[in-house]
Amino acid sequence: MNPENLVRLVALYFPQFHAIPENDEWWGSGFTDWVNVRKAHPQFRGHHQPRVPEGGRYYDQSKLETLAWQIDLARRHGLAGFCHYHYWFDGKQMLETPTNLVMAHRELDFPFALAWANETWSRRWDGRDHHILQQQRHTPDPALWKRHFEYLYRAWSDDRAIKVDGKPLFMIYRSHLILELGAMIDCWRELARERGLPGLYLVAMKQYEFPVPDVLRHFDATMQFQPFEAIFSPDFEDNPPVARRALAPFRLLPEKVQDLLRAARYQWFPKLTFYDYDKVWKHILKVEREGGIPAFPGAFVDWDNTARYVKRARIFKGASPERFAYWFRQLVAVTAVRPEPERLIFLNAWNEWAEGTYLEPDERHGTRYLEAVRDALSPPSAEASRQAG
Repeated sequence: MNPENLVRLVALYFPQFHAIPENDEWWGSGFTDWVNVRKAHPQFRGHHQPRVPEGGRYYDQSKLETLAWQIDLARRHGLAGFCHYHYWFDGKQMLETPTNLVMAHRELDFPFALAWANETWSRRWDGRDHHILQQQRHTPDPALWKRHFEYLYRAWSDDRAIKVDGKPLFMIYRSHLILELGAMIDCWRELARERGLPGLYLVAMKQYEFPVPDVLRHFDATMQFQPFEAIFSPDFEDNPPVARRALAPFRLLPEKVQDLLRAARYQWFPKLTFYDYDKVWKHILKVEREGGIPAFPGAFVDWDNTARYVKRARIFKGASPERFAYWFRQLVAVTAVRPEPERLIFLNAWNEWAEGTYLEPDERHGTRYLEAVRDALSPPSAEASRQAG
């Protein structure tokens, strides 16, 4: 058996392509992320904006046929599952419709997991970080932890749940923000045992150096959220040492203070920020443990969030299906020789259209990114047969 068959690829799945009352109130009636995607425009000569889905397929994730189409497309190109972003604010949920539809419809037979995007929502897209839309309080109340568990248990007990070491997988985006994190996790692990689950496999997502490294003792693994784990890494070659040192204490400031500082910077110093795609991918291949626990590698397709941030966008120059295929194949090979249960890659993303990182087909590249994934995950004999045919 080809060892590359043992590598599982899970794509992060973004659920903001259906209308919800809160977005109607904040951004206008019928708002979804497609609104920002459609209105994007080039910021310089040769800039690939707007991004247009193939065939003008501006889908609605509240429709079963959309979910069925996405699952079929992902399965045919070798993906092992989706990891849905999960939004929970002390009992209030948002953007949960796609996940609930998956859990309610067994015919949508595709592995899935959840990643708790546990940040406060603000008007960051239009530069008003200090304008809070939905506060994330992380109230340290066991009753709220249990209420959250009851929802998560629906996903964790589903036979389609993605498992690592036999346990359902759950990821947390910003673990250091959670008040009494250890007590909450202990509560969940105990409830899971009482319900007959074999345990939980909890993963801390790493976007930058952990401001409070001690949080890792509560987790089973970390996940490198790319491309940001790379560009914010202390040894990324394009990061000046002075800038790295200056950012470290910033991460420890209260969220509200960080938001105010960002808002001031965006108002007075808006600018495009460019990164070299190949340099970032070269760093991605260096997967290292920290905190004494496994680190799951991350991958990314492209990144250009002009649709959200316009003149404050981050743009990764040099991205193409060919460069992605070159680097992703190397990441698969590196991952294939790792010990179990570490042969798992998380890809950013299946459908983050407003961030410019998506596997879904578009008008410019069609399915070429998907084909790169399929070919990298396929045995050489299967790939050769396709080419011969």
